[in-house]
Amino acid sequence: LYVAVLVCIAAPVETNPCYPSPCGPYSQCRAVNGQSVCSCLAGYKGVPPTCRPECVVNSDCGHNEACSNQKCRNPCPGTCGVGARCEVVNHNPICSCPSRYTGDPFVRCHPIPDAPVQQAPTNPCIPSPCGPNSQCKQSGESPSCSCLEGYLGIPPNCRPECVSNSECTSHL
Repeated sequence: LYVAVLVCIAAPVETNPCYPSPCGPYSQCRAVNGQSVCSCLAGYKGVPPTCRPECVVNSDCGHNEACSNQKCRNPCPGTCGVGARCEVVNHNPICSCPSRYTGDPFVRCHPIPDAPVQQAPTNPCIPSPCGPNSQCKQSGESPSCSCLEGYLGIPPNCRPECVSNSECTSHL
């Protein structure tokens, strides 16, 4: 007679040290040699189980940064217009046009043109364009020429009324 004895030995049950996770929120668990090893998720800071976002409000960030999507960031990029400068004041971007520039700092800043050099008004009679024995008077922006008293002709060809006594008529 044969007698068979069956013995059941339970296989060791593998347990997952990360289930349920002992690490807390914003963390991850890795099993290393049967032990749980906790670390904060990328972008979160602290030590498990107290991992937290980098920021929740602006005051969690440095004075020249703002809290955006739970990250401390410079609030200036993409805020101001072309040629404008950005300064962070109390975590807020302040746009302005630089010195000697004007425009809408949220759209575009452009150089202020230099004032045109004002030329002193010119006198068209200096130097005289009228020639000898003539006089020049300014008429608007143009010269007006005439022969001096005692001279005849049209400037620049003004000549005396008479060169010798025989040419002169007596005015009695």
